[in-house]
Amino acid sequence: MAAIVTQNFRMRAAKQFLADLETAANNYYLFVGRSEAWTNDSTPDSPYDNTFSHTTDVWQRMTSLKKLANTDIQFAAPRYQWISGTTYVEYDDRDIAIETKKYYVITDNNHIMLCLKAGPGACTTNPDNSGVTVSGVIDNSASDGYIWKYLYTLSTTAANKFLTSAFVPVSFLASDPGGSAAQALQDQWSVQQNAVDGAIHNIKVTAGGSGYAAADNFTITIEGDGTSCTVTDANVTVTGGAITKILVATPGSGYTNAKVTIASDGSGSGATARAIMSPIGGHGADPRESIRGHYITINVSLTGDENDTFITGNDFRQLGIIRNPYNYGTTTVSTGGSLRATKSLTLSGPPAAGEFTNDSTIIGDTSGAEGIIDDYDAVNGVVYYHQTEATGFKTFTASDNVKIKGSSNTARDVTAVGNPDVEHNSGEVLFIENRTSVNRANDQIETVKLVLEF
Repeated sequence: MAAIVTQNFRMRAAKQFLADLETAANNYYLFVGRSEAWTNDSTPDSPYDNTFSHTTDVWQRMTSLKKLANTDIQFAAPRYQWISGTTYVEYDDRDIAIETKKYYVITDNNHIMLCLKAGPGACTTNPDNSGVTVSGVIDNSASDGYIWKYLYTLSTTAANKFLTSAFVPVSFLASDPGGSAAQALQDQWSVQQNAVDGAIHNIKVTAGGSGYAAADNFTITIEGDGTSCTVTDANVTVTGGAITKILVATPGSGYTNAKVTIASDGSGSGATARAIMSPIGGHGADPRESIRGHYITINVSLTGDENDTFITGNDFRQLGIIRNPYNYGTTTVSTGGSLRATKSLTLSGPPAAGEFTNDSTIIGDTSGAEGIIDDYDAVNGVVYYHQTEATGFKTFTASDNVKIKGSSNTARDVTAVGNPDVEHNSGEVLFIENRTSVNRANDQIETVKLVLEF
């Protein structure tokens, strides 16, 4: 049995994910964790889609969470830069591998252009030369043979936050941004409004035939359920007795199907062509559909210790996305801007210099509980720790004396036992990424960028 998951399914899933995040009742968080080294610390272990990997192990080693804002997330598509001398392919509604091909580009001016018709070879005329064109097409057929459709321009904000070497952000404007909005948004709105549903911008020659001459008079008929798509005799190119190119004179509108018939007053025969159909709504009506933006890019900044919820002075190797975790000890969805996932012990008196170092194992002399140190707040005498199967899950108590396991140093009295801000094993872990170690300092800002493919 042959089956596929369609572009519509992937796009719908991406839209639903973003809509779910934007729903007021839901809260999504970026989480980080795992200070312990991987088996080979230069090659992170692969995460697995099983309960242990995405629930048990993640929660045991999670240290901190930061809430995602709506402005931290954007649709995206693979990035293809316009470079002179590169051969691009044209949009084709029947291309079975269009997903993997360079049929749109981003220019040096951050304009996103869709290739409606490819030339016979490399592209050498920069579509940027025509600037922003909010209606119609950019016709370079007389130079390198390419015809482009301007879709949108990245705003400065979108470019700075979401543009990467591998992905370009893309969005759909649901309403008029207004005259005070960034020019890029005003231009995109004009493109969306000017899109022509059912326009035919390209007639693709499928067989050139033989015996034709440039002096022949051609009649190209487009028969379908739309109107006004035309091709003039002057727009038919003959090379070596074969028809090699047909240019559309007027794209018409309303076509969902069309048949192309070629006739001439000469002796040639055998030429065939087909119309390339536009997506529903027309090119540019929804740029997410135009460039298959079924990816979600996430950009989150971690600033210092994020109000004493993120660890500095230690590293993390794992991050991910979790939906609707609970506040500790409740079934109330967390709403805090950032949360600690580690437990804590407040100790009486400072330890010996350098004693409570990160990733050391502590032990309580009364409870026998063990934990791995994630962070030690020397000012307030607080140890933040986590527990795994290696340490066991016994509970520290306020009557414990704690020291580094195996050391002869003086144990410190526990004066308070602290719980995390978030209830472990709550919510839904939706995404996990394992990385090489990321070291954090109190005075630095990390920008975490993730891409989810649907």
